[in-house]
Amino acid sequence: SIEAPVKLSATYGLRRSEALGLMWSAVDFKTKTIRIQHTVVRDGKSVIMDNTVKEAASYRTMPLTQDMEAFLTALQARQRHNRRLCGNEYHQSDYICVWDDGKPLDPAYVTSRFNRFLASKELPHIRYHDLRHSSASLLVNNGYKLEDVQRWLGHASLRSTERYAHLQAGDKKDMANAVNNLLS
Repeated sequence: SIEAPVKLSATYGLRRSEALGLMWSAVDFKTKTIRIQHTVVRDGKSVIMDNTVKEAASYRTMPLTQDMEAFLTALQARQRHNRRLCGNEYHQSDYICVWDDGKPLDPAYVTSRFNRFLASKELPHIRYHDLRHSSASLLVNNGYKLEDVQRWLGHASLRSTERYAHLQAGDKKDMANAVNNLLS
């Protein structure tokens, strides 16, 4: 199921590689935080688990929301159940986003399945990466400063954040009117 990576990417604006690279050891249910510090990527035909992220700014700690805590708690219980069912066939790993047999999800599969899901629900096509853009836009359009959104997304450059944070048409009109009023 791609529910976990999609939910993580949409909630936290994570890159697909970051969502797939999340590990249970990076989730602290006591302090209610999640540390972004690993990735899972595809390099040609191989899926690579990496102990790094895209850039230094990408290492970050995110707050564990109440909804995400409930989701992850249920997911962890389901994975424990699957581990018991599969026995020795279960692939032991610390990754959160795994198949029922414990193998980490393939990034290409997640993207393909995401596209099929949208089509099956007759939703407009968006790229998986657009979940990240949407997170940035929602934050900016709800009054968060670009610098804060930059840290949230783990961007090294504010310019990257500006490309992600699409202002809504109404906001642009309000901004134009505000500038006009200041100049009048």
